[in-house]
Amino acid sequence: PVSPATPSGAMSDGEADNGEPADARDLFTWISREVHELVPHAPRVHGAPSPIQFLREFVSANRPVVVTDAFNDWPAMERWSLDYLADAMGDTKISVNVTPDGRGDALLSTRGWTVSGICRDDEETPDEVFVLPEERTMTMREFVDMLETPVGDDHVDVHPSNRPPVPYVSRQCGSLLEEFPKLVGDCAHEMRFASDAMGKAPDAVNLWIGDERSETTFHRDHYENVYCVVRGIKTFHLLPPCDGRLLGYREAPAAKFTSSREGGTFGVELETPRRLVSWASATPASLRARACTVPEDPVVPIVVEVRAGECLYLPAMWYHHVTQARDESGTPAIAVNYWYDMNFDDRYAYARFTQEAHARFGGENTPR
Repeated sequence: PVSPATPSGAMSDGEADNGEPADARDLFTWISREVHELVPHAPRVHGAPSPIQFLREFVSANRPVVVTDAFNDWPAMERWSLDYLADAMGDTKISVNVTPDGRGDALLSTRGWTVSGICRDDEETPDEVFVLPEERTMTMREFVDMLETPVGDDHVDVHPSNRPPVPYVSRQCGSLLEEFPKLVGDCAHEMRFASDAMGKAPDAVNLWIGDERSETTFHRDHYENVYCVVRGIKTFHLLPPCDGRLLGYREAPAAKFTSSREGGTFGVELETPRRLVSWASATPASLRARACTVPEDPVVPIVVEVRAGECLYLPAMWYHHVTQARDESGTPAIAVNYWYDMNFDDRYAYARFTQEAHARFGGENTPR
């Protein structure tokens, strides 16, 4: 395999030894450095690995990897354009997540927003919410028209509530099989090397379609993830489980975006009954800035670019932030991912122990 360059600021195999934990001033910094020395980047493997290679070198090692040329035989690699998808789906209704800023499942300051769902006279509007996207039902052709509608620069300086909607096909928990059965024959029900390695079929197969306006904030999943890009480019910022301490988790009441489709104005509606969600506030940019100002703990994410015809194996419980871009022809990112339920083994226990230990002894900035 050919390995990409180590991201700026990250520890590499060539740096000084991390030393013994007994000598470390900060054990949380020590374990971050140790893990980044062991997994400094995501290597690239050309061609689907054998199941035993995939299991030994990546799944058991808890190491991300990019696999190229693993699904060249998919008809989707030749067929999938926006027009083809719209024609193939016809009048079938699909779920589309819509936001004013491309960020669903994210913390949001309520400043300048109209917030509904306040039930009591003595209840104050929260300063911050965890906001879910608005889910709309439409045909694929209607989604394509919304996605391809030109957006001018005149909305850059206006409040997000007044910006044009950003659509993203991103419904999870098996969307490909449930909502897009007419497209299943163009790809595959599973990635065979992964299924054979893990001894089971995927628990869910999902379809993703969006452009550069959509962004997925830092989070983690309890799934082994094989993410296949058919069109466009996906950029992943990855952190191992021990680095959740750096992500600035905050609790906020759950809410969702709502919109007046006639006027195009977005609002925020609080969930009833109230539900608190702990979510990451950090971004790749804030982590890079922190690495410069805290040189004794210079952890930055591993950056992985996945292009059409490539798939990323993302180990369970690794934190990831995702952005996307159109390809040279202007086609937005289209991807299929396979979720395999993780084995809740000692790695899960170690991750839980690390986050709880940091909450008790290293600070409060850690996921719950």
